[in-house]
Amino acid sequence: MNILFIHEVDWLSKVVFDIHSLSEALSLSGHKVFAIDYENPWRRNGFRDWADLKTREYAGISRAFPGASVTLRRPGFIKIPGLSRLSAGFTHYSEISRTIREDNVQAIVLYSVATNGLQALHLAKKHHIPLVFRAIDILNQLVPYPVVRPLVRLIEKRVYSRADMILSLTPNLSRYVIEHGAREDRVKLLLMPVDTNIFHPAIDASDLRQKWGFGQNDKIILFMGTLFDFSGLDALISHFPEVVKQVPEAKLLVVGDGPQRPRLEEIIARFGLQERVIITGFQPYEDMPRYINLATVCINTFNITDATRDIFPGKVVQFLACGKVLIATALPGLTAVISGEKEGVVYADSADGMLEKIVWLLTSVEARQKLEQAGLSYVTKVHGYDKIVYELEKRLEEAIEEKRHG
Repeated sequence: MNILFIHEVDWLSKVVFDIHSLSEALSLSGHKVFAIDYENPWRRNGFRDWADLKTREYAGISRAFPGASVTLRRPGFIKIPGLSRLSAGFTHYSEISRTIREDNVQAIVLYSVATNGLQALHLAKKHHIPLVFRAIDILNQLVPYPVVRPLVRLIEKRVYSRADMILSLTPNLSRYVIEHGAREDRVKLLLMPVDTNIFHPAIDASDLRQKWGFGQNDKIILFMGTLFDFSGLDALISHFPEVVKQVPEAKLLVVGDGPQRPRLEEIIARFGLQERVIITGFQPYEDMPRYINLATVCINTFNITDATRDIFPGKVVQFLACGKVLIATALPGLTAVISGEKEGVVYADSADGMLEKIVWLLTSVEARQKLEQAGLSYVTKVHGYDKIVYELEKRLEEAIEEKRHG
């Protein structure tokens, strides 16, 4: 199959996530995969650099899986705040249309709505090819400007109601898209994949232990991901001295970066935790398995908000695949897929509960090992990327066949 993936974030700089894994896995299975993205954040190179309407092409992109090959096309736009996304709507329409025609695209996998959702929908219908929407977030809640969110929500409803198929990440997201116009019989569940050839236990992380100044007896608590305001790390770090009192070897390692980082650094300084809490900034994706294997326990401290309530963070399956127990906020989207300890995940309903679970698992080797084995067994059986990609192939073939027969 020739498949076009469409998003409205930066394919090259965005943290590796679902769209990279699925598209590259399809390319490894022998399919020809194209992608269209939007450069964000963008910069102007001098006063005269106010517009670049040409499409830039990047061949052989591989970020999630070595040996994969995705052809990325990035349409240009006007480099003026307010006009950048608006102008991208027109250039994306043109580039989507050209890619469909010239590369004989047989199916579109769409992740976005605001910048190019309606364009992709119209062109899929015009060229009589299926549009499959991949639902992994509540998209209107990711818009940074609250005044624009109602408009994005309206566009969501239109895309959901007219997509040929919707592949949702969680049962909660399935309900969300149905409530916002999707036909129930067109909504299918497709879980988060993980490559257990890349993420697995017993990967040597001794160089990272030395790099970040950890001792051999230190017990490392790992948070991994973008530092949004809903990360929950501000509350955890503020109470981290309580963990240290009970577990003197405890250290918190935050692998990531984002808008919340200055506030977290201020809290670290206020409580004198510079030797106890380390923020690394963004690290290369290929190093993630080693960072996870450095950990004693992993955490996901997200506050429950409209943006996080129904999501399933991809790092969850990466932690479990590396044989690490996860202590997580009980996000409804996550609990709908993973029930709890029999899959290696321990849920906490509050900040105090999170601290208690951390201390328990840092000090109880037997309990920790039992949970680690349960999580590894679960993720290998259910989330192996070969299984997920095989299911994705079947869904795309089904959508193409249904479109062919009206």
